[in-house]
Amino acid sequence: MGSTADVERFAAEFYAGAVVRPMGDGRDFEVGNETLAAPGFSLSDLWVTAEIDATVDPVENDFVVDMVQGGRMRLDTEAYGTVLLEPGDVGVLPPEGRFRDLAEDIDLDVVALDTVALTRWAGQVHGVAADRVRLSGITPRSGAHAQRWAATVVHVRDRVLGNPMLLDGSVAVDEAFGLLASRFLETFPNTVLDEAGRRGGARTPALPSRLVRSVTEHLRTHAHRPFDPAELARLTGGPARAAVAGLRRAGTDPAAVLWRARLDGVRAALRDAGPAVPVDLVAGRWGFVRPALFRTAYARAFGETPEDTAAG
Repeated sequence: MGSTADVERFAAEFYAGAVVRPMGDGRDFEVGNETLAAPGFSLSDLWVTAEIDATVDPVENDFVVDMVQGGRMRLDTEAYGTVLLEPGDVGVLPPEGRFRDLAEDIDLDVVALDTVALTRWAGQVHGVAADRVRLSGITPRSGAHAQRWAATVVHVRDRVLGNPMLLDGSVAVDEAFGLLASRFLETFPNTVLDEAGRRGGARTPALPSRLVRSVTEHLRTHAHRPFDPAELARLTGGPARAAVAGLRRAGTDPAAVLWRARLDGVRAALRDAGPAVPVDLVAGRWGFVRPALFRTAYARAFGETPEDTAAG
């Protein structure tokens, strides 16, 4: 697709008012977009062999995070100054103020997080009341934060959405939004992070034993469902982040409780299904997306392999 008409159609559809020029090295104009969607977010691979110069309105309905795999971008923004993104860099398209987007031969891994869902998640986890999460910067807080963001995206893309064993339904798919939302709030400077930091001086007390028992029983009973921070907040009367800290101070790690309960769920499901159903399919439904890690944990917990359990 290398004609002038192709370039003009692309510009009209995606960059109204933009200047789009084919690359000067003789390559044909090419654009591609492959997207995986799940509740609250989408992951895309976007590539354009062209030079783009566009003035763009702020992105309001989603927080759109670009991870540059090839080419380069320059964002001249009203709210955040000038940001240059090259291979390996990560940046958020400005959610406030118009900006000029200059891109050259780009290949991007793109994550779009629903703004309303992210704001709701932030309130449930951190207890920060806000009508919208606002960014004070559109690049990661450090190189280490950028690396952790990239690792989380790869995990969700390859081990969760790209895992054929999870096509039949899995709590891992439903929990993927929470993984990305939490990592986003840790990675980019924002008002929720600022407010949580201001509150962070006080030591979180241990939860009373009655609440520990109530939360533990709830996690075990509902292990087949995705983790919901709103339920944890309702059970403990505080934000989910404080509840987790309070549980750990009381000697209970909720992640470990949920992990063991889901192992028990897999074991019961394998006994019911028998050897005809693939082990990885059953494990995937319960949120175990790393087969080797799952098999090691299963053998340690029960003293037998999943295949032994399924065989009776």
